[in-house]
Amino acid sequence: MLVAQEFFKFARDKITLVLFFTIFYILVYLASREIGLANAIKTSGAIIFLPAGVRLLACLVGRAWGALGILIGSFFVVVPTTFPNEASSFHFLIAFTNTCSVLVSVVLTLEFFKVSDDLSNLKFIYLPLIDLIATFSQAFFFILILYSANLIEETELLPKFVTQMTGNFLGGMIFMLSFFALMNLLKLRNTIR
Repeated sequence: MLVAQEFFKFARDKITLVLFFTIFYILVYLASREIGLANAIKTSGAIIFLPAGVRLLACLVGRAWGALGILIGSFFVVVPTTFPNEASSFHFLIAFTNTCSVLVSVVLTLEFFKVSDDLSNLKFIYLPLIDLIATFSQAFFFILILYSANLIEETELLPKFVTQMTGNFLGGMIFMLSFFALMNLLKLRNTIR
């Protein structure tokens, strides 16, 4: 009976994590789109793409489960809204590539810096490096897919890549810095008690 209870607690926690990041990602995307900051996923980027920050945070905090939430939100809402005339297979390819490139980058970077699973030894200096590596890999594969699908021209590769990186990096830093500040505030509050 104890094993079943542990399993249900584990499943409930993971489903909650997936749902949280799915809903959070979609809401941030829709809000960003309303204020004109949601076109970085398309071929011309935004100056700040906030959904990229949610994606990065989900992969940092929730690892594969957070990434699953982002994948679901991307596949069902974000990518079809951005590329309405493309097939579902294209939507899945974009959602999967954008999510997995960030997840793999985050996991490998955390491993390289020997950051613990609970992120208790995450240092401020790691944040821009994690963001930069994740942003680079996501932008590289995303632009490659768009080029392969003839959605951008060869002359647009570098400008689109730089724009994509800039928007995603800034969006990522906003969420990473907010998360880091919240983490430190909670640590401080716990030490004061």
